Amino acid sequence: MKATETLAQFIVDTNLAEIIAEPREIGKRAILDCLGVALAGSRDPMAKIMTDFIKDTGGRPQASVWGKKFKTSPSLAALANGTFGHALDYDDINRSMRGHPTVPVLPAALAVGEASQASGKEVLVAFLIGFEVEAKLGAGINPHLFENGWHPTAVLGSMGAAAASAKLLKLPVEKICISLGIAASLASGLRQNFGTMTKPLHAGHAAENGVVAAELARRGYTADGGIVEGKLGFANAFAGPGKYDLNKIISQLGKPFDIVSPGVGLKRYPSCARTHPGIDAMLDMVVQNDIHPEEVQSVSCAGSYTTPQMLIHSRPQTALQGKFSMEFCLALALLERKVELPHFKDQKVQDPKIQEMIKRVTFSVRPDLNTIENSGNPSTTVKVVLKDGREFTKTVDEARGTPGNPLTAQEVRDKYRQCVKGIQSKEEMEKSIETVENLESLKKISTLTDLLRGK
Repeated sequence: MKATETLAQFIVDTNLAEIIAEPREIGKRAILDCLGVALAGSRDPMAKIMTDFIKDTGGRPQASVWGKKFKTSPSLAALANGTFGHALDYDDINRSMRGHPTVPVLPAALAVGEASQASGKEVLVAFLIGFEVEAKLGAGINPHLFENGWHPTAVLGSMGAAAASAKLLKLPVEKICISLGIAASLASGLRQNFGTMTKPLHAGHAAENGVVAAELARRGYTADGGIVEGKLGFANAFAGPGKYDLNKIISQLGKPFDIVSPGVGLKRYPSCARTHPGIDAMLDMVVQNDIHPEEVQSVSCAGSYTTPQMLIHSRPQTALQGKFSMEFCLALALLERKVELPHFKDQKVQDPKIQEMIKRVTFSVRPDLNTIENSGNPSTTVKVVLKDGREFTKTVDEARGTPGNPLTAQEVRDKYRQCVKGIQSKEEMEKSIETVENLESLKKISTLTDLLRGK
């Protein structure tokens, strides 16, 4: 089965005129969401380290580094912007990928698009194609890619970014196969690094990989043209022998687009998505029953066996660890009655009241979610026991913001405004929203990237 060639042909053949309105509109919301969280992430401490590195490394000034008022090469811009976009773990999610779809693809598409003077229409179609390629690859090689310890955002995102970059560079089928071959060898990222600066680096590196792969292929670099299906290739290496399904990768390309079904989730909270059903459950119970922290004896949480594989910091000491701690997120929701960006600071995680509440929170695997068939199920049950003996229990299957419980267009705009406050002027903020929502009519994508420079 020539899976790589089929993907490449899909990339060449797909044009925006053939894509119905629904994936286009969802795609623009995902783009706006990613730009907002990336601009917010550009103010994170890790962003300064990355910015200093990019400046020291150099590069022809062709593509914007968001929020930083300078340009560099497309590959380095993709590296920086992808890292910024994942710095806060506030960016979108997709269940086929079991990771974050927009953050590796969009920085690559905008960097290549800006350097090549592409239109908004060209960037939008490249983004949708990149999203589709990485998601369908995920459908074919998950859950084993994830189970083996790989970070899907990094591994699959490299291929999505290569697809988007190759589309913008107008490469023919044979060179797109080569682009995917190069990207497959560059792809990497280990889940053990969750809760450190290296997790956001995974997304930036994936975006960079895609740009590098397409640019090298354009110049005549070689790679195996059947990398996805090869005996020693992408699917076999990352999932394991016999643990992937090539048909799931290629049989339904664009039918429908994965951004429509199973869809894309836009986050309400700046933490790992597996914390979100628990946060929703806790916030609902606290508000509805007026529960106060001093009344709480214990909190028990139960979900899929894969949840603690993602949330690996049960006793966090830093903000980054707190994003991957169900115990911290539930303690935070209980004490603050809200979970917002300013809460994810080292001093908040280390607050004695938070640390004391964390000790009262336990996690267990629900009996109905302990098999590999249910490994992607985020359903979470939270039980709060009070000192006076009263008990409250709530199960959340679809957290707010997921495809089954989506944010409205207005909520997406409001999230963008909250993220970029103090980074863009109000005029730039509103112009950015308007520009993304009318991306198809934009003659040059630089009109958008110029708005992302920040103050």
